[in-house]
Amino acid sequence: FFTSVLRRTVTLLTQLAKEMASHSALETQVNDATEAAKKYMTENKRLQETLSGKGNVKESTDATEEKLKEEVEHLKAELQKTSNAFHKAKTELTAVKKQSEGLRREYDHLMKEFEQLQQSLNKAEDKKDL
Repeated sequence: FFTSVLRRTVTLLTQLAKEMASHSALETQVNDATEAAKKYMTENKRLQETLSGKGNVKESTDATEEKLKEEVEHLKAELQKTSNAFHKAKTELTAVKKQSEGLRREYDHLMKEFEQLQQSLNKAEDKKDL
């Protein structure tokens, strides 16, 4: 009889220990779920205020607008620099084209002179051969 009472007591103690562990795990889950629910509720409330036009919408809009203005100014300055560089490159290109055209004309002129001199040299040699 005493053995069966002890066995039953040990069984009940084991079940109690398991239930206590299960209980603490469930408590942890409940606490985590509660915290998550509170977090989602505050986020939901903040989003509702944002949608309804209350809260920090104006401040965030002003900050965003200020950043965009700064970015626009930066891009305008960059565009101006690029435009100046483009115009400078264009004028340099025009100058190089003019120089190239002048060199081509000079080369053509020299080639004509060379041909004339070559022809006169050929005529002089032909006269010597006769």
